[in-house]
Amino acid sequence: MSFKSSRHKKVRRLSASLPEMLKDRGWERKYDQHRVFVDWEKLVDETTAEHARPLKVVKDVLWLEVENSSWMQQFQYQKLVLLENLNAYLRVSRFSDIRFVVEEKTKEQPEKVSSAIKFVPPPTELIEAFEKQISCIEDEKTRDALMRLWYLSQACRRNENDQHSSP
Repeated sequence: MSFKSSRHKKVRRLSASLPEMLKDRGWERKYDQHRVFVDWEKLVDETTAEHARPLKVVKDVLWLEVENSSWMQQFQYQKLVLLENLNAYLRVSRFSDIRFVVEEKTKEQPEKVSSAIKFVPPPTELIEAFEKQISCIEDEKTRDALMRLWYLSQACRRNENDQHSSP
């Protein structure tokens, strides 16, 4: 027997033994129930899939995470139909109940409004010196825009106390 055929035989035996192993270890029911996680969007309608998702299975109870309390109330009304449809999908197990929990959203802290940038007008001498430098620009709009840009670049300063300022 060649190495290739021996290796191929082992692969087939492993794939054939996986269902046996699940059954022997008592994992067959859990595996069956957890298939719902993978096939969720195929098992429920589009609205349900959009606003709820399987979270966990504990002692044959499927926990669904729902978008908000309004959807939780809506799914309470649909619970029996949903339970019936999901149990029809399962092969060797059943869900005894479905429970709902509102999705835990991480609340981002609003950025602290601080005086990270302060406005300090440049000294009059610097303004006059820059105006003299750009006086050779003939186009008045260009000269004004350049003056505004320079003025803001000089007037806006980072606070030394601000932790987010760059060196």
